[in-house]
Amino acid sequence: MLHILLLILKIIGIIIAVILGILVLLVCVVLFVPVRYDLEAASDGTFARTRMEAKVTWLLHLVRLDLRYEDKKFAWQVRVAWKKIQSGQEEKKTIEAEVETDEEELEDDEEGFEEETSEEGVGPGKEQGHSGNVPEETCVGTRDIPEEEGARDCPVEKEEGPDKNVEAASKEPERLVDELEREMEKILDAGSHPEEAKTAEEKREDSCETGGEEGEAVCREGRKERQVDCEGDREECKMDCEDSGEEREAVCESSEEERAGIWQKITGVCQSIYQKIAGLYRKIAGIPAKVSGAVEGIGNKIQGLLEKKDKILGFLSDEIHHTAFRKAMDELLFLLRRLKPRTIRADILYGFEDPFLTGKVLAGASMCYPFLGGSVDIRPDFEKKIFDGQLKIAGRLRASYFLKLLWKLVWSKEVRMTYRHVRSFEL
Repeated sequence: MLHILLLILKIIGIIIAVILGILVLLVCVVLFVPVRYDLEAASDGTFARTRMEAKVTWLLHLVRLDLRYEDKKFAWQVRVAWKKIQSGQEEKKTIEAEVETDEEELEDDEEGFEEETSEEGVGPGKEQGHSGNVPEETCVGTRDIPEEEGARDCPVEKEEGPDKNVEAASKEPERLVDELEREMEKILDAGSHPEEAKTAEEKREDSCETGGEEGEAVCREGRKERQVDCEGDREECKMDCEDSGEEREAVCESSEEERAGIWQKITGVCQSIYQKIAGLYRKIAGIPAKVSGAVEGIGNKIQGLLEKKDKILGFLSDEIHHTAFRKAMDELLFLLRRLKPRTIRADILYGFEDPFLTGKVLAGASMCYPFLGGSVDIRPDFEKKIFDGQLKIAGRLRASYFLKLLWKLVWSKEVRMTYRHVRSFEL
């Protein structure tokens, strides 16, 4: 029984050791297996003709990233073991889906067409849309179509052209002549019968002059009508006078109101001018106080900045903080040296349209010469726009570099104390 229990414990221990060994192996792989990168670029004289290829691999190319730029097109591909993901897959999928949908639609249209033709009975000896026994009728009209058996005459549509307009224009002078003839006849008729053309007033005057009882009666009637008209005119004149008086009173009242409104406007304008002048005077009187307050505020700010400056300088001049800062800079420079590419080769001739920009790029590149090495040759051309040459960069990175930097900073007493002081520091 004890032998069996020991055997079970032995098996469990072996399994735990194997699992721990696998975990340690994975951690070592992640920390110490480098990530390798390789970049190659070339150009044939212009920026548009630049070609670039980049490759990043890890763990014996088990994980790989490929980048490519050529003819102003960028492409990428990621491979993890046997699975690949690359640019353009979504476009290909959409194109394939569209092709499949188009094929399905074509098949549906062909099936529908076959069903329609089978229902209509289209076959040999028959035409689509017509039965074989019914002869087609042809129209025979003004066109040069030969008459055949079973042909019929088609009605020819009358086209309205410019003939109607010509006929209407030719009839217009005749109509004007007829109207002129009618007017002349009316004038001649009025001249041949002048007594009928007289007005009623002229007839009354003629009757008064001729005399007689009938003439006197007509004259009396005319006088009475004239008296009535004069009385009506007098009443209208009185009404007009009364109306004009009321209108004058209304005009006078409105003029008085307009004068009062104008006076009120003038007084309002004067009051607003007075208020503006008084406000301006108050502002001018308050300027010295504002200036003194601003000067005092600036002095307080300067005093606060001086105090903050003394505090910051005291924090940085502390021996512990100074030691921590120097240690962090050393570790960072060591990391940069480890991250430096192992291979850097460049032979580049460049130039821009603006010579000033060419000089600025050369100044920036000259600052990197101590770190690039002697295999880099960058030549400027201040006369024309050009970009020609080749570039190759290769190197590797390890996660252990960053882990080492973090380990050294964490186990440094000065760095830990500085970190605590920074968190509690207040200006």
